[in-house]
Amino acid sequence: MDATQIMALKEFLPSIEERRGLSTYMKTHGQSDETKMKAYHELSECEKYMFTMMEVSDAPQKFDCMLFRVQFKIRFAEVMESVRVVQRACEEVRSSERLREILAIILTLVNEINTGGDGKGATGFSLDTLLKLDEVSHGRRYMSKVQWCSHTASYWFDRRKPLIKRQVFCSTSRSY
Repeated sequence: MDATQIMALKEFLPSIEERRGLSTYMKTHGQSDETKMKAYHELSECEKYMFTMMEVSDAPQKFDCMLFRVQFKIRFAEVMESVRVVQRACEEVRSSERLREILAIILTLVNEINTGGDGKGATGFSLDTLLKLDEVSHGRRYMSKVQWCSHTASYWFDRRKPLIKRQVFCSTSRSY
């Protein structure tokens, strides 16, 4: 049985009014087993299903369990694929030399801004610090703050240790 069939069966569980109506119908046809069977056979297939399900305790919860069981493997496979994607992304971040260089530039730049000198203060930073790069004040209206940070980093590395080519870092467009 698949998920669609289980949901359809759950949808056709008898409501309170239908339960009352079926109970009243069965009571009016007598108490003996023979008359009950005769009344049962006169019901439509849908009514037979509802009458039978009236005797099942916690039927909606049981259908939910059946549905969960059928859908579990599919959902688990979907989640595991997402987990594998995240694992691959984490591995790429861990092994990226270019990212290490960029983070080293940011660390040196932030140290230079904070110390105003040699840039050898901190040995690390949190990722929240990256958000503060947008708050840098620079006084040059024709550059965005990120462009100014790039220009400053490029200048610093040109003087000390050129890790990155200046033209990559300083492609600024003037806009007033």
